[in-house]
Formats: sequence, structure tokens, C-alpha cells
Amino acid sequence: MNVTYPRPPLEPTLEHEAAYRGVVRNIILTEPSLVSSKVQIADKYFYQMTIAEHTDMKRPTFRCFERLKMASQQFEYDERGSTFYFFIASFYACVLIPVTYYFWPRENGRGKSEDVRRCHCEPCLIKVSARRRKEPSQNLKRLMLKFYLFAGWVGLLFVVYKAVNIEIEGAEYDPYAVLGISSSASAAEIRKQYHALSLKHHPDRGGNSKLFVAISKAYQALTDEDTRRNYEEYGNPDGPGDLRFGIALPSWLISKEYAFWVIGLYVVVFMVILPVVVGTWWFRSIKYNPDSVLLDTTQLYFYMFHKTPLLIPKRLIMILAGSFEFCRSCNSEIVERPSDDVELIKMLVSLGEHKKERPLCYPYSIKARALLHSHFSRLPLPVDTLQNDLNYVLKKCPTLVQEMTNIYLQLVAFAVTGRVSRMPALETLDNVMKLSGMIVQAVWDNKSPLLQLPHFGEDTVRYLQGKKRNIRTCADLAQLDRFERRQTLKILNDRQYNDVMCVLNSMPRVEMEVTFEVQDEVDRSTITAGAFVTCIAKMQRKPLVLWPNGYLHKGCLSGSSRRCSLASEPDLSACEQWATDERTVLLATALSPEVVKVDDNPVDSGTQPEEAIQANAGKRKVWEKPKKRRGGKTKKKQNQPKVKPIEVKQKKLEPALVEATNNYGTNGSESDASGEGHERRESAAEASEEDDELLIDEMAIKRERKILETVSKVTHPVHCPFFPEEKYEWWWIFICDRKRHLLISPPIHVTNLVDQVEVELRFPAPNKPGRYSFQVCLRSDSYLDCDLVKEVKFEVFEARQIVSHPQWDFTEERADEDSDIESEYTEQEDDVDESS
Repeated sequence: MNVTYPRPPLEPTLEHEAAYRGVVRNIILTEPSLVSSKVQIADKYFYQMTIAEHTDMKRPTFRCFERLKMASQQFEYDERGSTFYFFIASFYACVLIPVTYYFWPRENGRGKSEDVRRCHCEPCLIKVSARRRKEPSQNLKRLMLKFYLFAGWVGLLFVVYKAVNIEIEGAEYDPYAVLGISSSASAAEIRKQYHALSLKHHPDRGGNSKLFVAISKAYQALTDEDTRRNYEEYGNPDGPGDLRFGIALPSWLISKEYAFWVIGLYVVVFMVILPVVVGTWWFRSIKYNPDSVLLDTTQLYFYMFHKTPLLIPKRLIMILAGSFEFCRSCNSEIVERPSDDVELIKMLVSLGEHKKERPLCYPYSIKARALLHSHFSRLPLPVDTLQNDLNYVLKKCPTLVQEMTNIYLQLVAFAVTGRVSRMPALETLDNVMKLSGMIVQAVWDNKSPLLQLPHFGEDTVRYLQGKKRNIRTCADLAQLDRFERRQTLKILNDRQYNDVMCVLNSMPRVEMEVTFEVQDEVDRSTITAGAFVTCIAKMQRKPLVLWPNGYLHKGCLSGSSRRCSLASEPDLSACEQWATDERTVLLATALSPEVVKVDDNPVDSGTQPEEAIQANAGKRKVWEKPKKRRGGKTKKKQNQPKVKPIEVKQKKLEPALVEATNNYGTNGSESDASGEGHERRESAAEASEEDDELLIDEMAIKRERKILETVSKVTHPVHCPFFPEEKYEWWWIFICDRKRHLLISPPIHVTNLVDQVEVELRFPAPNKPGRYSFQVCLRSDSYLDCDLVKEVKFEVFEARQIVSHPQWDFTEERADEDSDIESEYTEQEDDVDESS
């Protein structure tokens, strides 16, 4: 290969760079295999110049080569896969770590800890056995999931191993290692070793050309001053290396051999799989609302609630069964069998299957209605067929009942704005919330709430509701003395009695304290007409009756109940003794109205288990006749919520001002005293205003923090043996006016009442001044007789008139500004006319 070499000066010029480009072009044309590597071209050029012994051309020529390389940098793919493995490992870890955290099966240790408190009645045992029958398949799923996650981590470790152990190009350059001498060798030893290796590896003598070039570079790095300086500064005898940009993808992705497969993969992923997945998700999501309820079901509820303003529970069951979630054409999870109609119709009567109201007359609606009726009647069903269908229906019911509540609120809002002609009845909302407890406890609305307790049947309920006992609710049973309660339930053995007491212990007793205020106002306790009122309800949850874990020992189950109670219930006796003393104190305070007025901090009832129950016992039941009231005025005063007036600060300041005035008056300087008193009055007013502003700011910050807090939905578990899933205590709270049958504030779903919680209800105050009486209702979605209704009274005053001050009147100033602007415009127009 004949190549001409120009002889440039020591410092390269533009002419030399052009000549150098021509030399490199000749090398590329003669050897096309060197096109992809500039380093190989440089080595080839250096080798040719070494053979021609143009030593004076090396330095300026390679400077030109460095300039040429810096001007022609480009991206390169990963040839050896050194960076590709690091990219795959990092991306793999970013995906695998959150997937493992989210999908790793967690053991449910709560059931083991609560096994002592769990009821052992027959329905509960059946529910537990049904859950255990599903455990083998669930255990297999957990095992397979763990296996897949383990395989994923093994793959990640393999990729990391490959990335760590791959050979990395561009290791540190060591000229002593290339020449095979020690770093302490002298110049003579370096020259001697170089001559020996150059004679051995010279290409003309059959040696390796690449090794010969490396030997020459190493010799120059150790002998030439400029080359040695480059080696010491940059670690390379040729000076600073080029800046290379690489893509962490293998080079075979752009090769001709795999081009078809790569393009085909892109087409399949981005043009087939992705559109199908997005389209499937979209067409499914447009059928549901944000609460995962079918829009057809929402329209059905809206039509039925608007058609009939007052809905009784039986009608609500028909509407609930007509939900399109139970229709196979809308839900592929529904199973239909020809034998279902025959089996269900024979077991049930008064099902209303002959009505022709659509869609309530469709077969799917009749089947769902029959399943719900059998659930409320507690009829046994075939385990493998109808019982599975019933469990699926019951799992959907809590979401559908909540959707009914939302539809009711929408209709109320539409009626207020005049978009619908009729307002739905308030009793409809009560029946919807009652329906939730009926579904969870499997009890009809006209049956006794005592059926929620284990081992209680119709005979037991009739026995307790006799004239001698007159026990109607679970609270009536819980308020009895422990010996009287055990004597009343003598028809139950010790184990059954223990189950009943465990369930009573798990049932809630809620105490609620309600206050009204107008936020962002200086006088927060004064409610004016049209103001936006905030009702703060502080709820505290306690067990219906105290019952320690493991109350009955194994040795006591065979003995008498009285001996077991005396032997293993010391805590309860202490609690009852405390409650007896507390009732004496309460009786004394009731006879002394002055004590009631002075005592602003009542004794905390967190440790009194039966006081509030007996206090509630005096309230009139729904089935009892109203009794004549005596001394109603005194009771009204005691039951009214105490409102702390804001004017207390002013009353505290008045004695100090009077005393200061008297002191100054005795000295004979009345004018000075009045002046300083006025200044103190102003400073006190300013201080009170600043305190009120700080208080308002603190309250606003607390409200913002409360909004940002995440609300948990795990509370106390509910005893519901006929409900297929574990249920937690949730509540609805709202304000209504029973006299006018109006809903004042929308219901709020409380899902975090573990011990105590504070809820804010907002509503506009009436437009007319006067005294009003509202009811704050707390409804349970899991029990039938744990509701709480508290009547509250407050007074609405006239709205304050806005005082107009002269300094806030900008009408004259704006008129003057407008006139000035008009005069300026007219002057400009006159100037334009004159110039024209």
C-alpha cells in the first residue's frame, strides 16, 4: 500500500490538517475494515509513520488527529455489553423492588390473636370452616407468587453478576507493564528492553504489528518529554482521550440480521398489545362510576328513588336485587343454572315474582331477591351452588347501599335547586341505612335485634321479651347486673353464655358530644341568620359491656355459673362497685342544680361500663308509650349544650379598669385617669383582636392538616356469622329536622372510629332568627340497635349590619379619576384634530 506522507511543521496548520485528512481518507479506502474505529486508524497511521521513520511528524500529526476526532464525535452502541448489563440491572431493580413489596403475601396474624375472643357459635364455625376450605387454594397462590418473586430476584442477581464480572475496555495504561520492566528501571534499561522487543516483534520479521505499536508507544512515553508529560497528566501517551457517548443497548439491535425481528416486536407491542389493553380498560371503565358501580345501576336507583319518595325496607330490597351487577349480560362472574328458579321459589313465599315492573321482574332480579330473602330468613342453601351465589351478592351489597345513599343526596340537591319536583322522604334515608345492618346481621327489620347475639332464636327472644323481663335490645341485656344477667340467661350453658358476653363486649356503645360554632369569625359561638355553621361532633366508642378475655376457665365450664363468676370476675366486681358509687354521685348532682351549673368538667366516663347504659335505659323506646313529663323546664336547661360566651374577656377587664380609675381619682387627677383608662381600653381591645386572629389561624392550620391526613378503614371487627367477609364497624352521621322531615347536612361516612374521633358537619343557618331544634343522628352500618340520636337546640340571631365608614367609600374618588381620564382623552383628541 503506497501512501504519501506530508511533512508538516512542528505546530499543525490548516494546510497540514487538510493533508492529514487526505492521508486518513487513503487509509480508509485501502482498508475498509477500519472504518468503525478511529483508534485503529490512528494506530495504523502511527505504524506507517514509524516504519517510514518520520519521527518529526508524529507529534504534530497526532495533534491534528485529536482535533479531527473531537470534531467528529458520535454515539456508539455497546459492542461487548458492558453498559447494557448495568442498564438492565438498574431498570430490573426499579421494577422488582416495588412489585415485591406490593405482591408479597402477608400472613394474617390478627386472627390468631383474636381466637380467644372469637365466638364459637355454629354459624361462626361454619364461616371459619368455609374460609379454611379456601385456604389450600389460597396457600397455593401464595406459594406460586413467592416462587415467581424468588425467580425474579434470582434473575436480578444473575444480571448483576454478569455486569460485575464483564471485562471493561480502556483499562489503565502502564508503559512499564507493556515493556515488561519494573517501574524503577533506568533509562539504559528501558532503551535496552525496547530494542530487544522491537527486534522480536517487528512486522518485517513476522512479529505482531499491534504489539509493536504498543511497544513503540510505551518507549516514547518513558523517553520523550512531551509524551511522558501526557502520560503523567492524562494517563495516556497520546494525550487526553476523546469524549465518547454510548447507548446502553447491544449493537445487534441495529444489525441487518435482527432488523426484521426488532421491528416486528415494536409493531406487536405498540400497535397490537398496547391498543388492545388500553381499549379494554377504557370500554370497561366507561361502564362504571368512580365507586365501581355500573352506570346502569345508578340510573335505576335514580329512577326508583325519584318515582317513590318514601321507600320501605322491602321495596329497597327489590331495588337492590334489581342491580345490574347481578345480571350475567353485564357481569360475566354471575352463574345461571336452570334449577335455581325451582329451588328458590319452593323455599320462599311472598316474593313478589308476579309483578311486571321492569327490571324487577327479570329472572336475574328475582333470583337475587330470593337469595336476599333466604339470607334474612337464615334458610340453609346448597353450599356449592346457591350459597356461593348468595355470598357473591352479599359482597356487592355494601357498595350498592352506599351508592343508594349517594343517589338520595343527589336527589335532595336537585330538589333544593328545583331540578326535580319532589323531595325524597327522610325516612327513605333511614331505611337505606337500616338495610345495611339487616344485610350484615341477616335479620329482618321487623324482628328483634336480640337475634344478632349467638345462640339466640325465636324461642329465646320470646322468653326474654316476657312481661317479667321486658328485654328488647342488646343494651337492655347489657345493663343488667352480672348475676341477674346470668340468671336471666340460665337457658344457656356456660360456653354459650361466654359467646354471648364476648359478642356484647365487641358491640359498641358510643357517646357523642355536639357543639356549634361559626368558623373564621371573632364571635364563634354566636350564630347569625344565613351564616355557615360548623357542627363539631366528638364521638367516643366504648364496649357495650366489659368482658375480659378468657373469662371462663376450662375447669369452670362444668361447674355452677355462680361459682365461676365469683372465682374469675374480680375486675367486673370492682367496676360495678365503682359504678354504684358513681350513680350515688350522679343522684346527688341531680338533686343539686347549682352543682350542675358550676361543674364544667364532668368526670370522664371512660372507666364506667354501665352508667351510660342505665342512663339510656330511662329513654323511651319506640314501642313504648310516651310518659308525662314533670319539671320539663329544669330538664331542658340541663340538657341544653353549654355555650361559652366570647364576652368573658371583656368582663375580666372591667374590674381592673374600675380599680385604676378609682386610684387615679383619689389623687385628684381625673382627666389623666380617664385618658390612661382609655388607652388601656384600646390596648386591651387590640390585644384581644390579635389573640382572636391567632386563634383563627391556628384553627385553620389544624383543619388543613386534618384534611391531608389519610383516613384508615380498619376499626373493630363485627360479629356477623352470616356475612361471608370480615366486616368492620363503620358509621353514618348527619343532621336532620324531624319535625319538617328535612335533611340539614349530608351524611358523612365515618370509617375510623376506633376509640374516639371528631367529625365536622357544615350547614347553612336558617334565614330567620329564632330558636331551632335539630337532631344529630349516628347510624351504624353493621348493627341494628346501636344507633344514637341526639337532639340539639341553638338560637339564631339577626345578621349583623355592615357599618359603612367614609374612608371605605371610593365612589367620589373613582368619579374624579374617571373625569381626569376623560379630560386627558379629550385633550389628546383636540391635539390630533389641530395637527391634522
